[in-house]
Amino acid sequence: MANIVRHQFKAKIKEGSVERFAESLQDKKAEIHNQLAVMGVHFFKVFQFSDLLFIYLESETTLAKFDLPSSFGGMLMDWPGESGNRKFVLMLDIFHDAIPRSESVWRDSGSPRESLGSIVYLRPEKYCSYAFYHFQLQEEGIRKFNKHYVIGAHENCLFSYQELPAVIDSTNHDRVLDTNVSPGNWTQLMGEHFRPWPEGLDIEKPWKSMEEIFSFSSNSGAL
Repeated sequence: MANIVRHQFKAKIKEGSVERFAESLQDKKAEIHNQLAVMGVHFFKVFQFSDLLFIYLESETTLAKFDLPSSFGGMLMDWPGESGNRKFVLMLDIFHDAIPRSESVWRDSGSPRESLGSIVYLRPEKYCSYAFYHFQLQEEGIRKFNKHYVIGAHENCLFSYQELPAVIDSTNHDRVLDTNVSPGNWTQLMGEHFRPWPEGLDIEKPWKSMEEIFSFSSNSGAL
């Protein structure tokens, strides 16, 4: 089985380029597919929320950066970084329910699953608390619910990716923590961490679903 590394990236479309960007994605589909194949990307999803783009991908190696073909460059904003400007910023892994393992099949060739991308914003002063609780939950490993679920962060913006129907990976891993103290009032507690939307915040459904605008998958049997 090929090595699998999961990534999440974020980009921002320039004002006035949203429609043109969506059209170009379809026009350049073959070119994008070829580029992804060369990069060793096997699974690729693009989600859009207003003028923001979020990418979830699975590749054979760790990717320090990601770019679409050069023709898209003029439609995307620059993000400054340590190594200069880039169009797509790598989101930091803040939670994953499971990780791909060489001894097990990560993505089988059975029935297709629905991919869901969602967005929410943290209260800046709650960032450390949110990361702490999620690391604790992740490493205690007592509430497994969807092995494909992952949350990435850039500034106080969170992007979650999951697939339905959920697949649960109950495989034990080397735990960093030997505690079992994740709070039981999870929904209420997390509601205190999220920045309200203009219309307010429903703590039962704080995340907003995004539109999937592009998808690529190589032969799933190879994953």
